[in-house]
Amino acid sequence: MIGKAVYPMCKWLSEKAIRSYLPTHLLVAASAWISRAVLTLTQFAVVRIVLSGLGLEKYAVFMLLTSLTGWFSLSDFGIGASIQNYISEARANGRSYDYFVAAGGIMAALLLFLTIVILHFASPFIAPLFLKQFLFLDGEEKSRLFFVAGALSVGAGLGGVVYKIWYAEQKGHLSNIVPAAASLCGLAGLVFVKHMNFANGLFFSLLAYMVPTTLFPLISLAWKELRNLRECLSIDDLLYTCRFALKRGVRFWCFTVMAAGVLQIDYVIMSQFLGPQDIATYSISTKVFGLVFFIYNAILLALWPVFSEHIAKKQWERVVHYLKEYLVFGLAFVLICTFALIWLMPVAVNLLSPRENIIVPLGFIILLGGYQMLRVWTDTFSTLLQSMNELFPLWLFVPLQALISGGLQWYLTPRLGIYGVLCGLIGSFVFTVSWGLPVAAKRRYKLDMQETL
Repeated sequence: MIGKAVYPMCKWLSEKAIRSYLPTHLLVAASAWISRAVLTLTQFAVVRIVLSGLGLEKYAVFMLLTSLTGWFSLSDFGIGASIQNYISEARANGRSYDYFVAAGGIMAALLLFLTIVILHFASPFIAPLFLKQFLFLDGEEKSRLFFVAGALSVGAGLGGVVYKIWYAEQKGHLSNIVPAAASLCGLAGLVFVKHMNFANGLFFSLLAYMVPTTLFPLISLAWKELRNLRECLSIDDLLYTCRFALKRGVRFWCFTVMAAGVLQIDYVIMSQFLGPQDIATYSISTKVFGLVFFIYNAILLALWPVFSEHIAKKQWERVVHYLKEYLVFGLAFVLICTFALIWLMPVAVNLLSPRENIIVPLGFIILLGGYQMLRVWTDTFSTLLQSMNELFPLWLFVPLQALISGGLQWYLTPRLGIYGVLCGLIGSFVFTVSWGLPVAAKRRYKLDMQETL
C-alpha cells in the first residue's frame, strides 16, 4: 500500500505536474533548497520534542544513536555513486541502463541482509561499549536500541541508492522531495509518541523518527527494481554488471570512509568520555552553528559550476575575483553570526530546551565560531579543486586529517571535555587541508597560466 503511494506519486509529480512548468536543472535546484530548509528546521524541532518528552539523559542516547547514521550508510560500499555514473554514461551514449538499475537493487538487497545479520550478532558486544556512560540502561536494552538504530540506518543508506539513480535519470528533485517528506513524517511520529506517553519512550521515539527515513527510499528502490528487473534477460550479464559496479564503487567508498573519519568521529569519541549534559550542549550548539554554515555552503554549491566554466575558459582572473570576494563574505558572515550568537545562543537554547538547564559556555561559542571560519576557508578551496577535477590533494590530505582528527579528539576530550572535541577538529584542519588545499590550488593556477603564455 505504501509503495503504491510513494513512488508513483513522485513520478507523477516529476513527469506530469512539475516538469512542464520548470526546466529540470531549476527544478532540482529549487527542490534542493526547499529540502535542505525542511531538514534543518525538522532537526531543530526534533531537539525540542525529544528533550521535552524524554529528558536530558535519553536525549543524549537518542543523539548518539542517530549520529551513527553516517557510519552505517557506509554499508553501501559506494554502489550508489557507481551506479549513478554508469547510468549517466549509458544515457549519454543512448544505451539502455536497465541492467545498472537492477544491479543496484540486487546489491543493495544483499548488502542489507548481510549487514543486518552481522549487526545482530555484533550489537551485544558493541552497544555496551558505545553506551557505557548511560548506567540507567541495562545491557539488553543497549543492545536492542543499538541494533534497531543500526538496522534502520543501514536500510536508509542502502535504500538511498535510489536517490543516486534518480539523479542520473535527471529526476534529482525526487532525491530531495522524498527525504524531506520522510523527515516530516518522522517528526509527526515523534509528536505522536510524545503524546501517547509510552513506557519505553526512547525505543518508540527511535522507531518513529527513523522508520520513515528508511522505508521511503527502500520502497522506492524496490518498486524501481521490479520494473527494471523484468527487462534484464541474462543472469550472466546482470552478475557481470554487479561485479563492475561494485569494483568502481569501492573507490567512492574509500573516500567516504576518510571523510567520515574527519567529520563523524566526534560523537563516537564523546560516547566514551562525556556525560549527557556535555553531549546535549555540544549537539545543540553545533546544530545552531550548522544553520550558519548551511547558508554559506549553499553559496558554494552555486559557485561550483561558475568556477568550472571560468577555469575551462582559462579565465583565472574571474576565478580569483570570486574566490577573494566570497572568502571575505563567508568569513565576515560567520564572524558576525558568532558575535550575534554570543547574545542569542541562550535564547536559542531556551527555545530548543525550555525544561533543561543547558548552558553553552562563552568560550565554546567563540571556539565554535573559529572552527566554522576554518570550514569556510577550507571548503571554499575544496570546492575550487573539485570544480576543476583536481582530486589528488584531497586523496593526499584527507586520510592524514582523519588520523589527526581521531587522535587529537581521543587525547583531548577526556582532559578538556567538549572543548577537546572541537580542538581536535580544528587541529586536523590546521595541520592539513587549511594550508594544503590553497597550496594545491595555487600550484594548479600557476601551471594553467604557464600553458596560456
